[in-house]
Amino acid sequence: MKQIIHIFAKDSRHFWLEIVVSLAIMAAFTWAYPHHWTRNNLGARFYLSTSIDWGLSGSILTLLVPVSWWLLITRVILAESLVGDRQFWLTRPYEWRKLLGAKVLFLLVYLYLPLVIVKLVLLALAGFHPLSYMSGLLFSLLLLTAFLVMPLFAVATVTSNFSRMALIVVGVILCFVAILALSDVFLTSASISIPYSDRLSIPLTVCVCVAAITLQYAARRLWLSRLLLIGFPVLTLALGLVSPGEAMMEHHFPSIAAKQVAPIQFALLEDSIHQVMVSAARNEKEVAVSVPLQASGVADGYMLMPNHVKVSIEAANGTRWTSPWQEMYNARYLPGPQESSVNFEMKRSIFESVRGMPVILHLTFVFTQLRAGQPRRVPIPASDFPVAEFGICTPQLDWNGSQQIIGVACRSAMRQPRLTYVEALWSDDACGATATEPNNGVQGSGWTGNLDDDPAEFGISSVWTTGLELSNSLRDTGQKGRPQEPRYLCPGTPLTFTQYDPVRQIQSDNTIQDFHFPR
Repeated sequence: MKQIIHIFAKDSRHFWLEIVVSLAIMAAFTWAYPHHWTRNNLGARFYLSTSIDWGLSGSILTLLVPVSWWLLITRVILAESLVGDRQFWLTRPYEWRKLLGAKVLFLLVYLYLPLVIVKLVLLALAGFHPLSYMSGLLFSLLLLTAFLVMPLFAVATVTSNFSRMALIVVGVILCFVAILALSDVFLTSASISIPYSDRLSIPLTVCVCVAAITLQYAARRLWLSRLLLIGFPVLTLALGLVSPGEAMMEHHFPSIAAKQVAPIQFALLEDSIHQVMVSAARNEKEVAVSVPLQASGVADGYMLMPNHVKVSIEAANGTRWTSPWQEMYNARYLPGPQESSVNFEMKRSIFESVRGMPVILHLTFVFTQLRAGQPRRVPIPASDFPVAEFGICTPQLDWNGSQQIIGVACRSAMRQPRLTYVEALWSDDACGATATEPNNGVQGSGWTGNLDDDPAEFGISSVWTTGLELSNSLRDTGQKGRPQEPRYLCPGTPLTFTQYDPVRQIQSDNTIQDFHFPR
């Protein structure tokens, strides 16, 4: 233990400047980040320049925190470099376990302890009880360890100096950007794999990093450690780009039985307003098609969220084509008739051969079916108000100082709230002392949150903010050349929060006869 304390004290003296910089950045982040929670003179769509400055400051500091960690981790690990055999510390009685223990202690004291304090302070400032979110706090630390701290630690053990470490980090960032750019140009949505549970990625990443670190400290197996650190992300990326096969889709999304009623029905919606649209796709060999549909048949108390679609075509000239599974975004179907569309990409050569002629269009959807929870109705007050199992919300006032509420922003602890449907009544006129009457109000609604089950999300902050983007928030003034004006949420008007929980994943087929692609 004496040797661990000795190395820890030596590192603390040598790297006091890096420690001070890291702590100063985290303190500045803690001070700047909460400002946009408390400035309720900020409208939902109209921003003051001072508020933009606070948001920019928080964003910059959010980036600077991991940069300071990278500097701190790299400097302290490279103080006793593990690459080569001419380091001074090799001739001293340093046991590798104690050397590794001293480095871990350094990070616990100067990285993890300040981070825990920052997260607890932010929770308290946001109005949450910090001790109620200890499981989320621990899971958040696990995510940061697995996907930020441990990789930086492991890479530092296989580099010989700070400049090489900097080149590796820059190279990783450039490779990530290049992969995104290439996937956007050459890959279609058909190449995206189906959603899968990534719970294995956390222990696998930790195990690979621990193995590389241990190999370096215990045996100094440089190339084996480098092979582990290079091969694992390459293999993970390759697996992530594999398109889902039929067997995998059937396993995750079983088809409904033949005698069961389809959970949703689609009909072609084509008139003077709604038309089949065709445009250029990201890949010049493909075209993007948008088919307007009328959705109906969703059971009361449920919602259907499409995940993927597969398109098949049978043309009168004998042409047959079936697409891979393609991902769908931002579509949610509630009970009652609903206008929608399905967007997919198809080969340009197939489109050219069938356009203008009648075809049978077969659409296979995979859905997540969700059940609505008990609605929570909260009258809008003039100040912060809590919403059970959702978070704490703040009315957003008009930018011109009229004290009219034109939106609501909410904050939640450790993660975004569960997927929630929010409804309210807008008023076209400035509000008085009474709530908006249903017959006089304009319905507004919107979705927020997600379906993740994890107690926390990856991030430096412990508080997540979201604006409730409700529909119909602007009204037309009826005057030519005059921009739209905001509608208002009157105090006392109820906001309705309805959370949705997944029930099952299913596959459903829909066929459109005598379909025509536009000429």
